[in-house]
Amino acid sequence: MRGRVSIVRGAGLKCYRAACSFFLVASAVLAASPAMAQTPTPDPARRYPLPTYDENWQFLSDPSRHSDPWDIVKYVKVARGIFVSFGGEARETYERFGNQDFGLSVPSPNGYLLQRYLLHADIHLGSHLRLWTELNSSFENGRVGGPQLVVDVDKLDLHQGFVELGLIQRARVNVSVRTGRQEIAVGSGRLYALREGPNVPMSFDGVRAIAQTGAWRLDSWAARPVTTTPGIFDDSSHRQFSVWGAYITWTGLEHASVDAYYLGWDLQNASFDKGVANELRHTVGARLWRNGVWAYDFEGMYQFGSFGAGNIRAWRGVAEASRGFVGRWNPRVKIDFDVASGDRNRSSPNLGTFNSFFQSGEYSGRAQLLGPSNSIRLEPTLTLAPRRNVSVSTGWGFYWRESEQDGLYGIPGNLIVPSNGVPGHYEGSRPIVEVAWTLNAHFSVHLNYIFVFNGRFEEQSVHATTTESYISPWITYRF
Repeated sequence: MRGRVSIVRGAGLKCYRAACSFFLVASAVLAASPAMAQTPTPDPARRYPLPTYDENWQFLSDPSRHSDPWDIVKYVKVARGIFVSFGGEARETYERFGNQDFGLSVPSPNGYLLQRYLLHADIHLGSHLRLWTELNSSFENGRVGGPQLVVDVDKLDLHQGFVELGLIQRARVNVSVRTGRQEIAVGSGRLYALREGPNVPMSFDGVRAIAQTGAWRLDSWAARPVTTTPGIFDDSSHRQFSVWGAYITWTGLEHASVDAYYLGWDLQNASFDKGVANELRHTVGARLWRNGVWAYDFEGMYQFGSFGAGNIRAWRGVAEASRGFVGRWNPRVKIDFDVASGDRNRSSPNLGTFNSFFQSGEYSGRAQLLGPSNSIRLEPTLTLAPRRNVSVSTGWGFYWRESEQDGLYGIPGNLIVPSNGVPGHYEGSRPIVEVAWTLNAHFSVHLNYIFVFNGRFEEQSVHATTTESYISPWITYRF
């Protein structure tokens, strides 16, 4: 008993130090922000997009456009036609759960601190050849039981490292090929999104071709996901996991855009509520979307293939609509309706569970409690802008199982709550509040809070707690 108390005290002390570190950094940011916030951002080309390899700092070749202290490293001329751009990110995140994982995980009553540091170099060797490298270093402090595998810790590794060759560069036609380790994000993020929520980002080893002409853009790739191991320069391609795809976007409509795509997936020993088997899955989908005062996003997906000796037949449909209003705090009202199929018959070798691939964590908030597989989500949201650089978003999501014969899955598709023969579709509801404050071009401060009301299904299947909670403030500095 005495040893157990010592462990708890030690974890509490670590977490206390972690929390102190977080708030010291946050205080330094806030103290420095008033002066920094007054720094103008006069140039529309000056931006820090995600993914970071979309940055373009060639405009700084004109010295008259220099206006930021970091400009000295954002464009470093080496020789005629050759320049290097350096950049990076530091992110400090504090997280605290109440009854994490339906009360089944070891609690961390004082929360824990996550730290992520990225540093990249973008080398342009003439107009046709580009080298991109990015290092990642991620740490965790204070979590009782130690860091979560894959998403919490990666001491130091090559996150991205690719060569990009511009094959065609004309006024209306641009074709390039990237070979090496890279992030892949396309479309709405419902199937391929950046892993921004977790502490350790995700990348792929493979080849990607990008072609753009007029209103058309085509992305195609063949790759293997990179496995995350916590050591130093020890990440590698997943030997039993391959992905490929083609994604087309057309922006030629006056008020809308259209996407169409095919995605392939081949994973050995894939796990679902039905069991474990090799999974070969094909996805075809289409999307119609528009941004503006009136905005909408409609997307439909169908999946087929094989799971062991059985066939895969799965689907997903999404409808989002929002309306912005001119007035105090510029309110925007949004409604989301998202349905993804679940398995219908445990005794059949066929599989009906939708696979959301590399889904964005925004599906269930930063806590990433559940993913869309075998799920129905209805969520109204209200977003306000009290100031030009501050946004406050609040919503309440309601969730059901699409099929009673299937369980509940996480964002990466892992089974969280098995069906266990428990009836009932209703899964629960989650009010959520998000606050984002952009102090200047480099600093941003965020806060995410979620409260969870679990349904009877979780209580009866795994003896889950009736409620959960999550709070996370984090700060990000990018240059």
